[in-house]
Amino acid sequence: MSVKMTEQVEVLEVTREIEIAATIDVVWETLLENMGPLNEAPDKTPHNLTLEAWPGGRWYRDFGSNTGYWWGTVQAIRPPELLEMHGPMFMSAPAVNHVIFRLKKENGLTRIDFAHRAVGLIPHHLMDGVDVNNGWDNFFVNVRAGVDERAKR
Repeated sequence: MSVKMTEQVEVLEVTREIEIAATIDVVWETLLENMGPLNEAPDKTPHNLTLEAWPGGRWYRDFGSNTGYWWGTVQAIRPPELLEMHGPMFMSAPAVNHVIFRLKKENGLTRIDFAHRAVGLIPHHLMDGVDVNNGWDNFFVNVRAGVDERAKR
């Protein structure tokens, strides 16, 4: 006997507008580093992510010994202005995520327009957005810190 429960398709959206006092090239390079090898959880646990920064490139967690987790694929990339990806990201569920970073030079700053949207059977513990927002808040704190570190060099 099996029981079938009906789940509802959900939508999750996280957006940010960030201004960083640095050139667009510095922000772009720092962003890519933080999407890849410097990416970490809010508790500072490394995610061991690799980002292949070209169209169709993979974004994945590498656990070694041919194990890991595919987070997404680069859908569009136009350095230093656009990075767009889609895939399951961190959701082990029948859901698809879309993440977009648009960078723009503006009044001596670099502006990042960011959106993370997901649709599907999103796990209920993610639907309040708290964990997702904490993750992206941590990401952008680390990007700012990386940009500041580059400025000291």
